[in-house]
Amino acid sequence: MVAISVSEPMVSAAADPGSLQRGRDYYLAGRVRELRVDGSAVSAIVDGGRAYRVRLDLTPLGLEGRCNCPYGAEGFFCKHCVASALAWLDSADAPLEASTVSKGKRGRNKSAGKAAGKGASDATSRSGRDRRLRNFLLRQEIPWLVAELLRVAGDDPLLRARLEVAAGVDAGEAFDDRHLRSRLEQAFDVGYFVDYREAGAYFRGVDEALTEVAKLTGEGFPDAARELAAYALDLLESVADRIDDSDGGLRGAIERAEEIHLDACSASAPDPVRLAEFLAERALRSEYEVFLTAVPDYVSVLGPAGMARYRELVEHAWNALPARRSGHYDTCRFTATFLMERLAECEGGTDALVEVLSRDVASAYDVLRIAQRLRDDSRYAEALEWLERGLSDFQPDPRLRTLAAECHVRTGDRGKAQELLWDNFAESPSLEAYIALRKVAGKKAFARWRDRALGVLRDQPAAGQRTDLPPFSIGYGHSTLVEVLLWERDVDGAWAAAAAGGCRVELWLQLARARADAHPDDAIVVLRAAADLEIEKKDRRSYHQAAGLLAEARTLAQRCGCLKGFDAHLLDLRTTHKPKRALREELDRAGLP
Repeated sequence: MVAISVSEPMVSAAADPGSLQRGRDYYLAGRVRELRVDGSAVSAIVDGGRAYRVRLDLTPLGLEGRCNCPYGAEGFFCKHCVASALAWLDSADAPLEASTVSKGKRGRNKSAGKAAGKGASDATSRSGRDRRLRNFLLRQEIPWLVAELLRVAGDDPLLRARLEVAAGVDAGEAFDDRHLRSRLEQAFDVGYFVDYREAGAYFRGVDEALTEVAKLTGEGFPDAARELAAYALDLLESVADRIDDSDGGLRGAIERAEEIHLDACSASAPDPVRLAEFLAERALRSEYEVFLTAVPDYVSVLGPAGMARYRELVEHAWNALPARRSGHYDTCRFTATFLMERLAECEGGTDALVEVLSRDVASAYDVLRIAQRLRDDSRYAEALEWLERGLSDFQPDPRLRTLAAECHVRTGDRGKAQELLWDNFAESPSLEAYIALRKVAGKKAFARWRDRALGVLRDQPAAGQRTDLPPFSIGYGHSTLVEVLLWERDVDGAWAAAAAGGCRVELWLQLARARADAHPDDAIVVLRAAADLEIEKKDRRSYHQAAGLLAEARTLAQRCGCLKGFDAHLLDLRTTHKPKRALREELDRAGLP
């Protein structure tokens, strides 16, 4: 039997720093609901991008959690688990004793592990110190306590604001956001430029500053959080062109600030018309897709009046767009059109969205989007009308044919579907196009298409000869034919096709390994030639690959009784490439003579 209790250090030990902080934000924002305690276990629902179900168990090994969010499904103690644990800790039923909990199987990640005992000890120690301090404070004179509290509040704007609200000041006026504005400005300052190596640390600093803003909503100051989140978005856009965003940190920071803004709006009652004007104007002038998904995200916050104003502004911007020029990308057009599409889809479904999409059809892709939406709504006949128009009015597009074939199958016309998929294959032969045709035609009907398809593939130009080890010729050549025959499990036919027309190196290797048991000599030739090509690249990684290929070939040589000749080849290879020290080292590591 082990006596432990749930504690905040135990929660910290179970989660990674990012999940811990996000979980605190979720808890403070009041996202945990339906908390149910059952002895040493608790269940809850946490509202994130959707409602997630959480289950926590207190065991002698620590705190274990399960959540059906993507991160939790991989076995991690996610932010939803953290939020639920903090809500449990704050409930009347915590801390809980686990003295009767039997030792369970330790999960991959969900246990606080060895830190559980230390966490319980730390919690007990802190609880004792808190009691002593509380008893001390209760014995002090009120003027001294007031002076101490004012001194601390002078350095903590959030504490001061909470005290002022308790004293009767309106929450919207109590919080002085100047220090947090300055904090954001410092965190977002890029100097001259933030390069790739510095970007990770930069965005961690940004996230820390945004976390401070997020806390305001849970502390009762959502109006301040909303204004500061909007200010953070302004700062982000002002510095975006001076940051190397190869890893997507900018997008993550924008989404974080948007999330804070939405949470703050949901926790307060901003004027819906003014909010609609802010969201529409901000999205339409943004070059970084800020508030691009305001609909449907803000629908419940905006209400009927706000949505009416939002629709008015978006429609005005959309109707004011000039005539579209083919092949020309326009950020303003993209944003206004995207917002209009989201609005139409949210309020009017497929018909409204198709009406928006069909206003400005200038390419096969525009037709494809309309047809896809109709297909998704099982309106196959209407989708086919659009697809036939697209195939007639624009350059042939395999995506249109593929979707049209799918719709024809749905309406019972497999013959027409096969003709469209044959056109795709004939225009651009590939294994994928071959499989698509085979799948629709079925085994019996496919016989006539197969002969035609293989004929097309055999007529493709052969690859050039690149080595002195026939039949190893490389290049694209008959690669597609080889792929098709391998897919059909005709290994010997694929080898003959490769020998006649050449193929990519990786296909030669696949063929060699597939035939190694029955034809080791052929496999050795291919492996040697592939190793020579790697050596030609003259870098350590390629030398490592070459050594692996040669070791594989030597095993085959030993099996078929020609090891002496192969080792002679290796000796010649070392002599020829004697200056290449890195190659010699890789050959040695592979155990080659």
